[in-house]
Amino acid sequence: MSVLSLRDILFVCICTLIHYTYRHRRRPILPYPPGLPRWPIVGNAFSFPLTYMHVFFKKLGDRLGTKIVYMEALGRQFIVLNDVRMAKDLLEKRSELYSSRPAFPMLLEVCVGFPHLVKSLFGTMPYGDEWRSHRRIFQQYFSPKNHYRVEERAMEFVRKGLLPSLFKTPQDVHGHVRSCMGGFSTSLTYGLPIHCHGDPLVLFAEDVFTKLALAGAPGKYLVNLIPQLKHIPDWMPGTDFKRAAHEAHDQAARLLEEPFQEMQNKMDEGTLSDCFVLESLDRNQSRPDFELQTQHIKQTAMQIYGVLAAASETTVAATMTFILAMLICPDVQRRAQQELDSVVGTDRLPDFSDKPNLPYLSAIIKEVLRWNPATPMGVPHLTTDEDVYEGYYIPKGCIIFANSYAMLHDETIFPSPTEFKPERFIKNGIISDDVPDPESVATFGFGRRVCPGSDVALSLIYITAASILAAFDILPALDEKGDPIKVVPEFISASLISEPLPFKCKFTPRQGKDVEGLLKEYLNFVVI
Repeated sequence: MSVLSLRDILFVCICTLIHYTYRHRRRPILPYPPGLPRWPIVGNAFSFPLTYMHVFFKKLGDRLGTKIVYMEALGRQFIVLNDVRMAKDLLEKRSELYSSRPAFPMLLEVCVGFPHLVKSLFGTMPYGDEWRSHRRIFQQYFSPKNHYRVEERAMEFVRKGLLPSLFKTPQDVHGHVRSCMGGFSTSLTYGLPIHCHGDPLVLFAEDVFTKLALAGAPGKYLVNLIPQLKHIPDWMPGTDFKRAAHEAHDQAARLLEEPFQEMQNKMDEGTLSDCFVLESLDRNQSRPDFELQTQHIKQTAMQIYGVLAAASETTVAATMTFILAMLICPDVQRRAQQELDSVVGTDRLPDFSDKPNLPYLSAIIKEVLRWNPATPMGVPHLTTDEDVYEGYYIPKGCIIFANSYAMLHDETIFPSPTEFKPERFIKNGIISDDVPDPESVATFGFGRRVCPGSDVALSLIYITAASILAAFDILPALDEKGDPIKVVPEFISASLISEPLPFKCKFTPRQGKDVEGLLKEYLNFVVI
């Protein structure tokens, strides 16, 4: 049989399966929410954007005059919520129906072995007892009473790692930010010493979690919208996504084992810092099933690492957005520095005790999260039963997107939403309650699936922003003629995380401050 006829048979089988599913699906009495006209069988499969999905659905909702949009793709049903009230009504008030996660075909089905590994990332788990158990483990270690150690470790990495790196080699801003945030996650989880520049484990973990984030992004791989594509044989054209899945699987398997093994080696050497794994091993040392518990701790460490890595990715995106905003809004930067100098002075670096006295800096951070939401489409939810909302039918098994970009760029709530204006959060010199707070609304999700690492991310964002502004001026880079290079904000288009595209800028120690003196005790660290 020829290759051509094999392809023909495969195509006919897939079309027959889709047609059967489409014809025998239950027809609702009530209408679906508004959406684009749908073609038979394929629905809106050819209308789904693979880039800037959050922008597409905001504009589509505006054009249709609705905050809730319905789409289909080859029998798979999607609803996009562009409104905070609707998201709270469904994802919080009816959370028992809306707290599960859809299966990401690229992440869970394309590559053999992925389900076992991704199971460690409880952010992707279906809602249920196993998810509750894993989340409880995270919350026990990172409870409010223990948040002090997060703040201490965050300040340590910013002062020993990020600031000295920016002082010595300011041209590699993005690399320094990623190294700091990734090292912070690795240290909290495994307690391993981290090289200030280019730590191999940090770079490897960053690459793995970036690939996993892309595999779970709604627009990066078409198979996440059309699951039937997973059945295409590997030898057919257009199956690069399968090779990417195999590579990501192999790397994730290494990440499960290698940091834990290195941590055990450091324990024997006595060079391990306090961390989740060390505390867990000590707590279970006397149990008769210690070997079994060790395996569970290793798996749980991957869960913790995954959550912290997600928080770090969010923090990297927010930090680079902050730097971009300070670059293009020099007046905002100067006002924030004046506030910092009035509170902190010039003879020390800011710490967490200063935060209540820095309302304008707080407003800047809120505006950073609003202006470019780190996860603009959120992590999708899944309905576990059918529902009715405002006269619309919502089917069981429907994928729900909370479009945080649309919510935080709603012109009726945030006038001139594309402009960076921290003042929108200030009233009479303090943070206003009149405007929704991006730190608690939309940025980190809704309901029972709100990001458990949000407090970690917010602490790291604050101390990073405060420390950078206290020590450096963020200025335009110069071209060959010595003229400032104008930067136009642009953001990554096809990832779960929205981060600014690479841009040029210049970090210089602030005039009138002895920045070298402030950093003197940190400049010679090689390992944190």
